[in-house]
Amino acid sequence: MLRWLRIIRGMIGMGLTFSAGVGVVTSMIAGLVWLLPWSESGLEMIRMVIASSIWAFTVGVAFSGLLAITARGRAVEELSLPRFVALGAGVGLLFFGVLAINAWQAWSVATAITNATIFVLLGGGSATGTLMLARRAGPVLKPGDESRSVGAR
Repeated sequence: MLRWLRIIRGMIGMGLTFSAGVGVVTSMIAGLVWLLPWSESGLEMIRMVIASSIWAFTVGVAFSGLLAITARGRAVEELSLPRFVALGAGVGLLFFGVLAINAWQAWSVATAITNATIFVLLGGGSATGTLMLARRAGPVLKPGDESRSVGAR
């Protein structure tokens, strides 16, 4: 039971990490776009940042769950960057697929391609940033503490 609670806590933490990272990036982009004379209103930019952060939370939770299943027992140092990027991009594409099933009548082909690109980049970029942050943080646990491996028993 304790193992499952740690995994759920990690999934929520990963979702919050994805959400915060995407929120910062979209805030910077929205701020730059808002300064342009022909840009949308500030309220639209705020909505875009909030929506992107919510999507990123969902992608982060799904990514963390998939990571817990596929990387069981491995330390963060043992995980490869290409695998992380592929998992993140795959989860972004999966999330796009779920949205596309519900929005296929409302989207044009160009909108669907744009949204797919955004979700794949959101997933892959967030996964890359998360792994780099985890590697930079270094070891947190002292000898005798719980295992540092992902999904350890």
